[in-house]
Amino acid sequence: MSFLSLHEVENTQGTVQLIDHGGNLQVKAGTDIVLIPQPNTNDPNDPLTWPLKKRTMAYYSILMFSGLTNFGISGISPGFEQLAEEFHVSINQLTYLISVKGLGMAMGCFTIAPFSVRYGKRPVWLCCMTGFFVCHTWAAASKSYASLLVARLLASWFGGMSEPLSLASLNDLFFLHERGTQNGIQALSLSIGNAVAPIVSGFLIESRGWRWYHWLVVILAGVNWLLIFFLYPETAYARDLHRSMDAAAVTRTDVEDKAPKQEGDSKAEFVTVETSNPATSKRKTFIEGLKPWSGVWEENNLLAAYIRPWVVWVYPSFVWGALAFALHVSVIIILISLLPIELGGPPYHFSVSQLGLTYIAQLIGNLIGCYSCGYLNDVLSQWSARRNDGIFEPEMRLPVIMIPAIFGPAGILMFGIGVVKQVHWIVPVIGDAFLGVALTGLPSVVQPYLMDCYYPVSMDALIAFNGMKNFIFFGIGFAVVPWVELNGLIAVSSILAEMLFVVDSLAIVVHMFGKPLRVRDGKLKIFPF
Repeated sequence: MSFLSLHEVENTQGTVQLIDHGGNLQVKAGTDIVLIPQPNTNDPNDPLTWPLKKRTMAYYSILMFSGLTNFGISGISPGFEQLAEEFHVSINQLTYLISVKGLGMAMGCFTIAPFSVRYGKRPVWLCCMTGFFVCHTWAAASKSYASLLVARLLASWFGGMSEPLSLASLNDLFFLHERGTQNGIQALSLSIGNAVAPIVSGFLIESRGWRWYHWLVVILAGVNWLLIFFLYPETAYARDLHRSMDAAAVTRTDVEDKAPKQEGDSKAEFVTVETSNPATSKRKTFIEGLKPWSGVWEENNLLAAYIRPWVVWVYPSFVWGALAFALHVSVIIILISLLPIELGGPPYHFSVSQLGLTYIAQLIGNLIGCYSCGYLNDVLSQWSARRNDGIFEPEMRLPVIMIPAIFGPAGILMFGIGVVKQVHWIVPVIGDAFLGVALTGLPSVVQPYLMDCYYPVSMDALIAFNGMKNFIFFGIGFAVVPWVELNGLIAVSSILAEMLFVVDSLAIVVHMFGKPLRVRDGKLKIFPF
């Protein structure tokens, strides 16, 4: 195990030529947008050379698992009244059924996800999907509160790896100019799980009981296992970052007609570079791609994979991003915990199904946040790069963060003050929608920013990023009801709104000093490989 700096692994530290002027780089077909990283067109097994349809189907199959993991968190909340009556526990104890999932997901990030570095991503996805299926079957059949709590904890442990591994797979399957959009879709998949679960489970629990919510998760998990098995081949690839990331002095020729056609494609998706090298390997068949395991990556040290997620905390930009994301997720978990209590009681007296319908507002907000901070993030980055002689800097993504910085604080204030002042129910529900905008908006900016800055250790950064977020929301989830009882909902909402605005506004500092920090970070010889 040797220690290296990021500069020794690849030289860009996020500053790259996104718009091609010299004609010596591979670009997206019909455009001047440079493909970063540069795909290995001599190897048909490089995931970046797969058809867009194949890449998208593989990615969306694992995003369903990410969404299901969150579906398994929030969907239980409409059943709190039934659970309290059946198991004779308090509402405060029932909120642990939600917050304990944060602990399990954090454990999954730090204990399971690193295995993919050594053994590949496909076997980890299949094994964890199986464990998730078994644990929710156990939860559906639980005869006591303790049994249900442990089953949900273990289910979230298996599901916790889905967040960092889905983002690591995003890096395997998509280019820099696509990261904002695909990160937005990833954030949307998580948020849809949060928002749709109470809508569906509200009616299901009211008509069939809380156990059928878990049986629904089991059914969906079984379908998802099949989708991953058939649609997600191994995406881990031994990529030479010096070749694919660093500037290459080669002559570009428009040889779309000569580029090897991929499965089912009638047109190449990028303009490749002229080369006389033969294909380095034979394309795997569909059946070969179904193998659950592709062997051990001997060159990857497992101990180093467990150490690196803790080393990234020396990077100030990473610390800011992780804190901001953790705070936004914690606020939405607080809302999920409090919403059935506040709107289910006087003066609103919402039924279980009505409580579920309130999450439609959050879902609408999620869609707005995904588009406004995901797709527009990529558009802004390309526009800014064109104005900068084609050179892209990761900080070009950050101005979009003003959207969650405004909508997040406004949303929690509308919810907290609205229910305390007993205003019309539409006010706290609109607040829920605003929080939905911020929930998908912030990671759609911060996650691709960190991927751009620290590409060689992006997998490790994402493990730490999501793991620490889950630890924080676990702690806040346990404290939320006592905190509200002690200080009141208006005070709690005001504190959270201030924290959201201050932390999100630190993006201004990162925008100003991000590049010199990246240059400094790239020289630190601290990463074991």
